Amino acid sequence: MIHFRQGIKNIPEICAQHGVRKVIIAPGSRNAPLIFAFTAHPELECLSITDERSAAYFALGMAQHNREAVALVCTSGTAVLNFAPAIAEAYYQNLPLLVFTADRPSEMIDQADGQTLRQSNIFGNYIKASFDLPVETVVSADLDFCDRQVSQAIDTALAYPQGPVQINVPLREPIYTALPEKHSQPKIIKTLATVVSPTIESLEILQNSWTNNAKKLILFGVYPKNEQLNALANQLADEPDVVVIAENLSNISGEKIITRPESFFSSLSPDKKARFQPDLLITIGHSSICKQIKLYLREYQPSEQWQLEASMPYIDTYKSLTTIIPGSATEILAKMPFGKTKSDYSEVFQNQNQFIAKRHEAFVENAPLSDMSAVTQLLKLTPANTQLHLANSTSVRWTQLFPTRSDLTYFCNRGTSGIDGSLSTAAGYAYSSKQNTIFLTGDLSFIYDSNGLWNNYIGSNLKIIVMNNNGGNIFRFIGDKELMANSLDFFTTPHQVKIKSLVEAYGLEYLTCDKDEELILSLNAFFESEKATVLEIFTNSDLNTENYKGYFRNLK
Repeated sequence: MIHFRQGIKNIPEICAQHGVRKVIIAPGSRNAPLIFAFTAHPELECLSITDERSAAYFALGMAQHNREAVALVCTSGTAVLNFAPAIAEAYYQNLPLLVFTADRPSEMIDQADGQTLRQSNIFGNYIKASFDLPVETVVSADLDFCDRQVSQAIDTALAYPQGPVQINVPLREPIYTALPEKHSQPKIIKTLATVVSPTIESLEILQNSWTNNAKKLILFGVYPKNEQLNALANQLADEPDVVVIAENLSNISGEKIITRPESFFSSLSPDKKARFQPDLLITIGHSSICKQIKLYLREYQPSEQWQLEASMPYIDTYKSLTTIIPGSATEILAKMPFGKTKSDYSEVFQNQNQFIAKRHEAFVENAPLSDMSAVTQLLKLTPANTQLHLANSTSVRWTQLFPTRSDLTYFCNRGTSGIDGSLSTAAGYAYSSKQNTIFLTGDLSFIYDSNGLWNNYIGSNLKIIVMNNNGGNIFRFIGDKELMANSLDFFTTPHQVKIKSLVEAYGLEYLTCDKDEELILSLNAFFESEKATVLEIFTNSDLNTENYKGYFRNLK
């Protein structure tokens, strides 16, 4: 007779056969059999993180680093729901998380049993698929089904476009019993990777369109660092009829690439806006942060838009989508007929870009201690080959105003753009990569996710800068001052939290800066620290607001 928990014993072996190496376990009781199984497997590294929300974001950061599947394990009940924010983020970032949720058996659901809720397909809108395992595997048919479900789940998570899956695992009492000594050689099912390329006829259509359009605008969204694509982007930017725009999260940079679109399009007069209107728009990767380019392209629409390497088809952000092209953007764009079209399109963009660069330098050069001066010096002094993680809201927006450094790699949770797990994500990435990782955050994002430091895996390669302006400064930038006057506290949420006490409670090194003349010294001490360190820079919210709005007035 087959052991009733043989299917549980087989799960880690199936994971290992699919290349899974990291497992994040949130401690609990109902998931005890899963804990026994995963921690006993010699090829799996298991980490224990108590806070389920932080644990899931930590796993997301690990998946960000290597684009490999990371397993998550939790107990039943609300623990499952605490995984949800990170799973939604992983879905929109196309990151493969394997979410193992321990559950009560079906006869105990809605029967007033402890830590029980309806878990089947609980993340339905934000996963690629959901799988329910049999509660026991005492007959071979149930064991085969269990093994196949797990193998299919992992295969689904890894198939393009990658994404999270749920494996719901109902478990009957007794929970604390020994598992079988060995796995039963479970069958592994894998989908082989294939290459999608346009047909000869499709390629000819694209090449003809390329030649016939004299003003081509290539816009990169969020994209993992790719040296081959970066080289092609620079080659394209040398073409007289092509302009390449890429924010820092695109991880694309070069002398002729527009890396500050918010500044660029904010600076344009109406007549220049009309002159820059593209004939052909090519979008690559995920979304862009820049609001100005969205407004611009919706008003000055191209006659044609190609969408390349978008994991979700039919994303019509700019209301001009005409052609979806599956396959590699690098392969397709490299086959376009370069040098066939006469145009001054690139030249007029470059002239405007040089104008912006001069205005930028003049404005930031003498900025007093503020979020702007902190970001200015951070981007000057950060060592090469650093992984720069940015919290949402103001942190990522400030950095968008500066040229992209080719020797840095930029990250931000822009799948759903929440502030809730940025610290945990950076911590997971730092643990997985072992590379120098800097996390730039505001005070609210840091406090909101301070449990990201509540684990034993914070290494000396993780360093954190907190720009403390006592609240959510973003709402001062984007809101109407008079309209918000009577309810500003409900937007900016000022607080009394002592970040120094928080940092020291978690055992990290703490540095502080509240004077303009100490900023560079503080940053140098921060970079030279041999421990995981938090540098808190105190800035004035009114000055930050005036700097931000004054910066864009200066461009005009």
